[in-house]
Amino acid sequence: MNRLTPEALPNLPDSVVRPEYERNCVPIRIVHLGAGAFFRSHLAVYTDEVMRKGDTRWGIMGVSLRSPGVDRALTPQSGLYSVLEQEAESVRARVVGSLVEAVSLVEEPDRVLRTLIQPQVAIVSMTLTDKGYGYDACADCLNQDDPAIARDLANPKQPRSAIGVLAWAVAQRKRLGYKSFTLLSCDNIPANGKVLQRVVEQYIQATQEAFGEKELLRYFLDQYACPCTLVDRLTPPVQEQDVSRAAQVLGVQDAAPVVTEPYSLFVMQDWFSNERPAWETVGAVATAHVSSYEKLRYRLLDASYLAMGYLGYFDGFTTLYQAYQNPGIRQFVAGLMDDAAATLGKRPEYNWHTFKDEWLRRFDNPALRVGTDQLRIETSHILMYAVVPAVADRLRHGLDIDRHAKVLALWIRWLMQACEPGAEPLSDLRAGMLLEQVSAAGGAQGDPYNIVNNVLSLEAIFGAKLSKNEEFKRAVTAALQQSMVAS
Repeated sequence: MNRLTPEALPNLPDSVVRPEYERNCVPIRIVHLGAGAFFRSHLAVYTDEVMRKGDTRWGIMGVSLRSPGVDRALTPQSGLYSVLEQEAESVRARVVGSLVEAVSLVEEPDRVLRTLIQPQVAIVSMTLTDKGYGYDACADCLNQDDPAIARDLANPKQPRSAIGVLAWAVAQRKRLGYKSFTLLSCDNIPANGKVLQRVVEQYIQATQEAFGEKELLRYFLDQYACPCTLVDRLTPPVQEQDVSRAAQVLGVQDAAPVVTEPYSLFVMQDWFSNERPAWETVGAVATAHVSSYEKLRYRLLDASYLAMGYLGYFDGFTTLYQAYQNPGIRQFVAGLMDDAAATLGKRPEYNWHTFKDEWLRRFDNPALRVGTDQLRIETSHILMYAVVPAVADRLRHGLDIDRHAKVLALWIRWLMQACEPGAEPLSDLRAGMLLEQVSAAGGAQGDPYNIVNNVLSLEAIFGAKLSKNEEFKRAVTAALQQSMVAS
């Protein structure tokens, strides 16, 4: 079977959406760090849509930060790849053309660095995952002990981390007199733009003398925008069956397909230090109030993911779709969203009912390969912005917290199981602290109130006021006792 290449585009089935613009003359104006599946299902697709509408100035260089793989698959295809949007048994396929170069930072660092200081580059976007920022969330600062950060701090002129590469590019563009680019985080991190600005700021502060630029920090803060974004599109790892499905749909072999869902969300703070694609013309939202959308998404959607992760586990379901087919869980999740919505206040920029309906429809898609185990990763961190603020607001307004208390109770029950000999290790940065609190109260055999009291007393997660709130503790204890009796 022939490979997906520019020459193959005219012969694809009529049902396949494809780039209808001339790609040979497209300039690289966006460099994306971390060119994994999510980026290729999300930002690259929005950019491709803009280019299909006529603005073809926005070619992307996709940079793999770790071991090469995706770049080797994409280069023989001139950056082309397919996106399969799956819903139940139907598949909608498109070939994306906005990615014009794919390169590995490990194999070709000089090529990446040279591109970053080209004057036409207007945006450096990134999907690094939490760890890629070298950010210490507890201390709200750059973690200079992070191995990749420490390595670059010692060798700032030969960077290999994303943060080091960004700082190097800022220094070189200042020296060359080139216009600044926008630093665009597309990671699912609360206030991601502020986090990015914070770590780059502190990295530059530590390295500006090594760059011979004593005013580099001031220049960065004056000239470089780091807008916040809110992004969402479920994009599971590609399996062999997906490669076969892509070949079946396209009629050619694609070595780097992406599988995703029809739903996609892209909200961006309208603060850029250079030009940008008109993403808002193809479905994105440009706003001054990303934080209000974050509040909506975290309290309604992320809290629901947690609920299904734990309700699904204790009811024996292994996937999100299976869990949502249970009438009790379905009803619980809808009620949890309503409870959370009562804490949002009036938000003229969106209709929360519309978002709720869209999100509930997503859960009903059997094509989604999302395991309930994936929904339980880093729970303590997610609780801090998805559950804890909603609980505090409901208590403040005299509203019941029964559903939120049940989610917390099931999480604590999970922690109790994790104290058992031979239990699966917790995937949580605070695992040691959490298990210590549960063990100190008797572990899996301990008194429910004592365990709840120990866990909820952690101010790092629940805050100073809520961790001392007896009504809160009683509600979670009652939910835990009820859960244990029902099992």
